[in-house]
Amino acid sequence: MSFTDFDTIVAPATPVGRSALAVVRIDGPRAAAILMKLTGVEPEERQATRIAVRHDGKIVDECVVTRWVAPRSFTGNDLVELSLHGNPALVQRVIEICVADGARIAEAGEFTERAVLNGKLDLIQAEAIADLVAARTSVQAQLSLSNLRGLLSQTAERLRGSLLHVLSQLEAALDFSDEGYEFISRDEAIRTLADALTDVRSLLETYQRGSATTRGLSAVILGKPNAGKSSLLNRLVGSERAIVTAVPGTTRDIVRETIEVGGLPVSFADTAGLRPTDDLVEGIGVSRAREAAASADLVLYLIDAAIGLDAEDRREMDALGADKAIVVFTKCDLVAAQPGTRAISTITGVGFQELLAELDSLVRARYVGPEESAVVVNLRQRKALLEAESAITDAVATLRGDLSEEAVAVDLYRATSALASLTGAVATEDVLREIFSKFCIGK
Repeated sequence: MSFTDFDTIVAPATPVGRSALAVVRIDGPRAAAILMKLTGVEPEERQATRIAVRHDGKIVDECVVTRWVAPRSFTGNDLVELSLHGNPALVQRVIEICVADGARIAEAGEFTERAVLNGKLDLIQAEAIADLVAARTSVQAQLSLSNLRGLLSQTAERLRGSLLHVLSQLEAALDFSDEGYEFISRDEAIRTLADALTDVRSLLETYQRGSATTRGLSAVILGKPNAGKSSLLNRLVGSERAIVTAVPGTTRDIVRETIEVGGLPVSFADTAGLRPTDDLVEGIGVSRAREAAASADLVLYLIDAAIGLDAEDRREMDALGADKAIVVFTKCDLVAAQPGTRAISTITGVGFQELLAELDSLVRARYVGPEESAVVVNLRQRKALLEAESAITDAVATLRGDLSEEAVAVDLYRATSALASLTGAVATEDVLREIFSKFCIGK
C-alpha cells in the first residue's frame, strides 16, 4: 500500500495532562499542507525547526517541528511531529485546527498499524512497541527491545525460508514428474524439516518465560488467621496498605499491591485467613483466597511459628499441588523457628531480606525471559507456532510414509502460512484490529 492510499490523521503522542512538552503527530498526504497552514513555512526534512504555530493571524504556540517525507518516516507516509508546550488546551487547539483542515483523529495504534501496512515493521515488532510502552521494569523493556530489533522475526523468517526451499524443490519435482527428476531426496527433506521442527519447539518453550516477563507475575500470601499475612504485605510495599489487628478474620477481601521482584512486577495479594467459618462474608473471602492461590504464579504460605505446621496447613498446601507453596514461618521474634526453615519477623525485619533474595532468585530462574534471544511473548504468537509445529510434524510423517509430493506440499503450505501469520506477512483485518486496539492513541 502506498502512502497516497491513506487519509490524514492527527493525535497527541504524549499523555494527556500538563507537562514541559507535548507532541502532536500528523500523518498522511495532507500532513505537509496542514503544516504549511499552521506555520506558513515548510521546514527542511528531518531537521528540528523552531516555528510559531498560527491561526487566524494569532500565535497559538511556539513549537519545534520535525518533518519526514514518505517513505522515509516511521509510518512510511508523510509525517509531521509538533513539540508544543505541554498545556492540554494548546494541544487540543492545535488538533482542532488540524481536523478543520482535513485531518481526522487517529484511532488507537493507527500510526504503528500504518508502519506495518507500509512494510516498515512486522506484527511482532508492532506488538513489541506496545509491550515496550507498557513495560514497568527494565527487564520487561529489554525483552520488548529484543523483539523490536527483530530477533524473533528473523528466526521466524529463517524457518519459513528453509520450509519454502523444501517446498520449492518438491514442486519442481512435480513439474517434471514424467521425466522422473528428483530435486531433493526424501531423506534430505526429512532432515531439513526435522531441524525446523526442533527450532519451532525451542521457540515454543520460551512462551512461559516470555509471557510471564511481559505480563508480570501474581503472588498470593496465604495462611490461617493471624499468621502475619497483612503484616508481610505492608512490609513488602513499605506502607500500611493492609489493616493489621489481633482480631482473627480482619482481612475479608483480597488486597493487592505490586513491587518489583527479580526484575519483574509482582502483584502480591493479602487474603482472608483460612479457617472454617459461619460468617457469610468471611466465608466468601476464604473461597476467594483459595481461588487466587490456585491461579497464582507464587504462593507464600505463612505459619505462625508459635503454632507450627499442622494437618490443616498440610491439607491446604496439598490442595495447591506439586510443592507450589513457599512455606514461611512468621513471628520468629517471639518464638524461634526450627532450623532449616524460612523464618521472618515483620516487626524486627529478621529474615526479611533473605526471603526477598530467595524470591528474586526464584523469579529470575523460573520466569524471566532470556536476554538477546528470540522469545515468544503472547498467545497469538504461540498459536501460530503451534500451527507450524503441527503442519511440519504432518509433513515429516507424510514423507516417511512414502506418500506423494502433493500431500507433503499441502502440509508445508500450511506451515509456511502459519509462520507468515506470525510476522504479519499474511494477516487478516480482524487480526490487525485486535492487535492495534490495545495500543494507546498516538502510537
